[in-house]
Amino acid sequence: MKVTKVLAVVLAAACFFPAAAKPRKMTPPKSNWNLYIPGKANKKDVVKDLEKQGWLSGDTVTEHMSLIESDVNKGRLLKFDTNDSHQEAIAFPLSGNEKRLTLIFKARGAVDPDNAATPLSIFYAYWQKGIDQAVLRHNSSNQLKGSNNMSRLREGGTLQGAPLDIVSDWHDFRLVFESKDGSGKNMTAKAYIDGVLFHEDTNKPRPEYTIDLNFDSAVLDVPYMTGKGNYIEFGDNDGSSNAYGLYAYFLLVIDEDVSELSLEELGKRVKADLVSNPNTGDKGPVSRRPASKPAGINMTGPEVNSEDPVYYDAATIKNNKINLKKLPYSRADSEVISSTPVLPNLTYAATVDPKGSAGTYKTIAEAIAAVAEGSAIKVLPGLYYEKLLITKPGISLIGTDPATTIIYGYEANTGNIDGNILVEVNLLPKGTKTAPGEVAAIPENPAPNAYFNAANITFYNKGAEWNHEWGGAERRSITLALKGVDTSYLKNCIFIGQQDTVYFRSGRVYAENCYIEGDADYICGGATVLFDTCKIHTIQYLNGGIIVAAAAADTGYTSTMKYANGYVFMDCKITGHKSFETQDKKVTLGRGTWTGGSATSASQTGKTVYIRCDMQNIVNKEAWANWDNTNTAAKCFFREYKCTGAGASGNRPQMTDSEYNSLYSSPEKILGFTPVLK
Repeated sequence: MKVTKVLAVVLAAACFFPAAAKPRKMTPPKSNWNLYIPGKANKKDVVKDLEKQGWLSGDTVTEHMSLIESDVNKGRLLKFDTNDSHQEAIAFPLSGNEKRLTLIFKARGAVDPDNAATPLSIFYAYWQKGIDQAVLRHNSSNQLKGSNNMSRLREGGTLQGAPLDIVSDWHDFRLVFESKDGSGKNMTAKAYIDGVLFHEDTNKPRPEYTIDLNFDSAVLDVPYMTGKGNYIEFGDNDGSSNAYGLYAYFLLVIDEDVSELSLEELGKRVKADLVSNPNTGDKGPVSRRPASKPAGINMTGPEVNSEDPVYYDAATIKNNKINLKKLPYSRADSEVISSTPVLPNLTYAATVDPKGSAGTYKTIAEAIAAVAEGSAIKVLPGLYYEKLLITKPGISLIGTDPATTIIYGYEANTGNIDGNILVEVNLLPKGTKTAPGEVAAIPENPAPNAYFNAANITFYNKGAEWNHEWGGAERRSITLALKGVDTSYLKNCIFIGQQDTVYFRSGRVYAENCYIEGDADYICGGATVLFDTCKIHTIQYLNGGIIVAAAAADTGYTSTMKYANGYVFMDCKITGHKSFETQDKKVTLGRGTWTGGSATSASQTGKTVYIRCDMQNIVNKEAWANWDNTNTAAKCFFREYKCTGAGASGNRPQMTDSEYNSLYSSPEKILGFTPVLK
């Protein structure tokens, strides 16, 4: 699938390659007040209309921007739609001498047509001043983000008496960028909605800010363009969410403080109506989602709305087997995984065989329903197209070969983390609240058999891949979620997802010789987990990968709280897609405490530790990031101990020998139990 993006960066630098969009002259404005009324210059041609009013665009802009009827200002509305998952943007050139920019606009957006709980992004804007950049953006998680921080628009809150839904009706937006000394090195960015300040941020140096023009999601060896300059860009350039909006106008005010001026006063200045909400018959974005999930293991042309009837899934599983040296989606080598594991000497209460041989169950769900709690189940090779909710305590799923024993599904359908789970093990008492962010009322001690084990199985949640094909914004694709589990032993297992690949909300987990891949927060939750000799692989992601989003410690039961030691990676391989070695945004090892977890105490914070890990040259210079302004990296326990490789650094927080010897030198000290498959 070919994706084309606007290169406002290159436009600003006035430096072009043969594959670039048509060059357009970058001329700084003559006035400090620049009002764009859609359709004022040309009611039919959006490119000419934008250009005559000072805004530049690329050759693909007509695929995503159009002019529709409006009953305000005798003009049109600018309709912007990247619900096809292709990014787009427009740019307004600047001289480089500016110290303050105020971008004011009235807009109405939309929610995801396939999920009313997910808003589409309504704005993405940044000021590029030389090599420095200040960003303000809204995303499909209903967050306001900048270069360094994030603020949430929480459900149930109010915005001057209205729900915190900034897309379903008209709102007034004011983005204020300021560089007091004009250098760009100390820029600030503030986002106001209906006159209320909702987010503040600072700049980030972007000396090689790069956008690809001919980006193919499967093939990364494509031409790139690089530039730097002075301009403000607006559109959808987030890399992780689609966008939709109707815009009544853009008013850009340069080097004047208009913070005390109302829309009425500003309107008088520019002789335009900046207050009235337009009426429009626009029905919003159209669903691109097929009527049902794919019928089989491979996606076909009709299933992805492809014009090519013989479209073939690039991440296909051939002959019911995955190549451990070249995994289906990432093409990575699993390395630590064995295809000929030694099976534990257990008494199996049931055997699962998709062929239905005598004395077996055809599905894993049937076998779990049939056995008593505290039972081991042998899972023979097969593609198990199942979504599992396991509430029976003490289940061990033991496969024979992870290359041929695959639990598979397309779970990435909603805007909530709990709606995107392939296999969920929930041993919390009946009636316990499990919504993210809610503290579960859990007992002092676990019930008997409060464990879950798995060995030699691949957990593959293809939902995020599927969404990418049909244009959905949801990227969370959880392979395995653990809730209310006291202990867990995962051995020689593969976990393939994208965002939130493994969600270990609670418990004490020992993962040995496992492979986990994803892009953002793909190891998350509040459990204590020891990853022993595992491979942790970050797949290609232009926004930069994030390995861990640790919630405040929640081991599941108060009797085991003393083992709240966080996520521990011991003797692991920390690898990533080769693009991270050269791109500006690399991989973050972990970030400030995720507040969507379920801590048993408000004072607890996340912990992430890397011990003797081999790190590739993919790690961000700032390896530990803030979650938001409150939940900062500085408040968390982030440590490294004797790590090696090009991505390791002694300049980051290091664990002392005393900390290692007393808390982290063995599974028993970290977890409080000796891991045994049973």
